[in-house]
Amino acid sequence: MTFLSCARLGAALALAACALPAAAQAPASYPDRPVHVVVPFPPGGIVDNVTRNLGARLSAALGQTFIVENKAGAGGSIGAAHVAKAAPDGYTLLAAFDTHAVNPLLYKLSFDSDKDLAPVALIGTSPLILVVHPSVPARTVPELVALAKAKPDALNYASTGAGSSNQLTAELFKATAGVEMNHVPYKGGAPAITDVLGGRVQVMFVSASSVLAHIKAGKMRALAVTTRERIPALPDVPSISQFYPDFEARSWIGLLAPAGTPPATVSRLNAEVYRALQTPEMRTFFDAQAIQPGSGSPEQFGAFLRNETKKWGEIIKKQDIRVE
Repeated sequence: MTFLSCARLGAALALAACALPAAAQAPASYPDRPVHVVVPFPPGGIVDNVTRNLGARLSAALGQTFIVENKAGAGGSIGAAHVAKAAPDGYTLLAAFDTHAVNPLLYKLSFDSDKDLAPVALIGTSPLILVVHPSVPARTVPELVALAKAKPDALNYASTGAGSSNQLTAELFKATAGVEMNHVPYKGGAPAITDVLGGRVQVMFVSASSVLAHIKAGKMRALAVTTRERIPALPDVPSISQFYPDFEARSWIGLLAPAGTPPATVSRLNAEVYRALQTPEMRTFFDAQAIQPGSGSPEQFGAFLRNETKKWGEIIKKQDIRVE
């Protein structure tokens, strides 16, 4: 080999050596195969619908299919356990609902939700609506409180089960206003709403998307929203915080991954989720469902989760809420 050849070889090797650290630090080509997103609830609910709409936008943006899998049960903890035990490679994700923050307080879980799952992005938040059957002689929050105090056993409230945002918000309202209402749990939102429409149960805190049509048809009466701000779909309906300044509650949907998922992958997912939320299709869908798009870093979503667990943990303890 000539001196020139050796020099060229040495230069090539030196260039390759310099390139290796950059290549090692560069993010991998993610995703390079389909991504599975576990929805820990049955098909057709708000978490399922949001995840399928978001998955379609992510599939179009990233060139890989986002496959939605429904693994329902135990307030969402069965699906969460599946994701917690999956490979931390970004190809199995969890679409979590607000129950995720309180499940550790109500169920004996097979995983540690703090240590085994990593926050990725807060997808969106939504107010609950305090609704009553039209036969209830209360048209405002103060009138409902007065009725509940005058007739402590007369009012029943519906929920989708122990630990659901419906129940926790109702119990927060009871504790804040100093009233009593009887809890009637259901296995899902549809039968609960049906019984409120039929007058068999008088009160419910329910997601706006589930009852807007019934409110506009006069089949339910909306007394208040649980967020501090009013919502465009019901501009004349006040916030409970107008009567009780510290009151605030909202349901939420977020994306999580198995703990140990590479930070570059989590960061990519976070950015792509928020980019997808700004598409006209997602904004139109969210507006129709009265959902506020989420924002923030994975770390901020993690702080949000811890705050939710603390807040509702106090209500669970104070009101002695248990899973039967």
